[in-house]
Amino acid sequence: MLLKGMLISYSDPLLALIPTIIFCQYNPADVTRTFSATTPAGASTAASGGSGSSSARTAPIPAGEEYSMKLEFDATDGLASEGPLTTAFGIAPRLAALEMLMQPVGSSLLGGLVGKLIGGKPKGHAIPVGRPPLTLFAWGPTRITPVHVKSLVIHETAFDSLLNPIHATADIGLTVLRTADLPKDEKVARLAADYYRGAREVKAVLQLPQMLELGG
Repeated sequence: MLLKGMLISYSDPLLALIPTIIFCQYNPADVTRTFSATTPAGASTAASGGSGSSSARTAPIPAGEEYSMKLEFDATDGLASEGPLTTAFGIAPRLAALEMLMQPVGSSLLGGLVGKLIGGKPKGHAIPVGRPPLTLFAWGPTRITPVHVKSLVIHETAFDSLLNPIHATADIGLTVLRTADLPKDEKVARLAADYYRGAREVKAVLQLPQMLELGG
């Protein structure tokens, strides 16, 4: 069975540690990764011929990395099977889940409503109020990394009679978060960042024996 890429968000104070998982309905045809060298302290001095000439060989943290891809969402199957949510809202719930990845965590209207109904107060936020949601990007078993959703452009291209979107594409840009980028209290994210870096290092070592397989 083909694995689906996914975004896993820990942000809902009502659900606490239960994540919101956004699966790729269709895996994107291509994924672009962009790396940028970390600018070390003193690089400007080196550029001007100063005493910091060795700084160009100094990188205190791994290179920056970004992912960009186009996601596609379509309501055809849900409408054909007369799914009640798809009939009522089209693909709007899936798009809203993507949009929430860019919203800072704050007081939850849904959590407050439920708290009133059950006569209590929802438990604390999964992450501190004011931070963006903790989001993990999973693209196969060896590429699971914390990310920051840098950009999101949604193109709604078809609508039902109530003007709910029933087909859309989303151009999404993700910045990979390194261990040094993460607060110490975000243990899940730091573990994922270490795993992502370690998996890359292991695969880099494997390229030598793989040369035999590839005839190189």
